[in-house]
Amino acid sequence: MQKQELKQGIHDSIPIILGYLPLGLAFGVLANEIGMSIVQATLMSFLCFTGAGQYIAIGIMQAGGAVFTIITANFLVNLRYLLFSASMVPYLKGRVPTALGSLLSYGLTDETYAVAMSRYQKYPPTASYMAGLNLSSHMGWVLSTLLGALLGSYLGNTERLGLGFALPAMYICLLVFMIKRKSDVFVALSAAVLCLTIGCLAPATMGNLFNVIIATVVAASLGMLFND
Repeated sequence: MQKQELKQGIHDSIPIILGYLPLGLAFGVLANEIGMSIVQATLMSFLCFTGAGQYIAIGIMQAGGAVFTIITANFLVNLRYLLFSASMVPYLKGRVPTALGSLLSYGLTDETYAVAMSRYQKYPPTASYMAGLNLSSHMGWVLSTLLGALLGSYLGNTERLGLGFALPAMYICLLVFMIKRKSDVFVALSAAVLCLTIGCLAPATMGNLFNVIIATVVAASLGMLFND
């Protein structure tokens, strides 16, 4: 049973890995362009595992920013994972050992969260499934970064290849899979409108850091109130 759960987790990670491939590839190329070695770029993906945070770090490094700025920006951007992990507790409690669940949650990302929560609506969570899903996705990100860093200068400007749209496209697909009721549509639209509104009205830096967190909290609260 545990072996089957592990295989299922690996199977469910395949679409995520395919989505990570162009993003990790692009990150490896960009890291190479700012002077990071192959080892440094690969280790960053292995130790950090935050696509948005890593891209932010690359941008700040390219602009000559301080390490403190990179750490602060990453902390704020990744605060959303507090919300994600908290919402998973009712499903994991009593089924997955706390210590093991915490360790495997290192691989929690927007994509693995969406896939896992979709499965937990129908099947009970297991440590084997979490391991298959999170570890496979993590290794996919690391290997794609390694490939991008190795190719480096051979790819040149990644924007002309359209790789920048890979992340939004993957998020859209995951959102479609999660929508099953009218209230889900309402929550999704509310979050989108709030994100765009805050991003337009707030100062650029503050808006980009907090719009996702604020939109998530407000839209999730509305979803609870109007749950059908």
